[in-house]
Amino acid sequence: MGDENSLNGMATASLFAASLLNRGTKTMTRQQIKDELDQLKARVSFNGSGGTVTASIQSTKENLPAVIKMVTDMLKNPIFPEKEFEELKNEQLAGIEEQRSDPQAMVGNAFSRHLNPYPKNDIRYVMTPDEEIAAVKSLKLDEVKKFHSEFYGANNATVSVVGDFNEVEIKHLVKSELGQWKS
Repeated sequence: MGDENSLNGMATASLFAASLLNRGTKTMTRQQIKDELDQLKARVSFNGSGGTVTASIQSTKENLPAVIKMVTDMLKNPIFPEKEFEELKNEQLAGIEEQRSDPQAMVGNAFSRHLNPYPKNDIRYVMTPDEEIAAVKSLKLDEVKKFHSEFYGANNATVSVVGDFNEVEIKHLVKSELGQWKS
């Protein structure tokens, strides 16, 4: 998604966009998503930073098509509820504060900063805990929504499926669900 210039200053919005995907869509609430995934015996998680978002799915063979449809709904139609956004901000701030007193986290941050000497607005820049706190506190929900609408799409997507599944069915499903979705 994007490039070095178009993603300038978007690191925190990128992280939040991915983290909010499973918290409600135009067709399902957060609770409905959770209940449906439980019924399908599936686990779904999203991770995003910089110019990437990753959806990880664990499911049974018979439920995989339904789970893929749910995941594409979450990717394409999130509603980014204000309450969930504020809750995530509080979670992130608590996590950052916790890391401030963890020597291992502090060394990891210093090491990452040393290996990634990018300018502050570069998407690859590694923030200090104080910078992260400031970025989270100043982030607006509209920035997250804008990031999603401008950068999310499947035109540069990679899909990997491992395990017992119907290859023809899954290829067709992924193509029909994501094939025309462009950022």
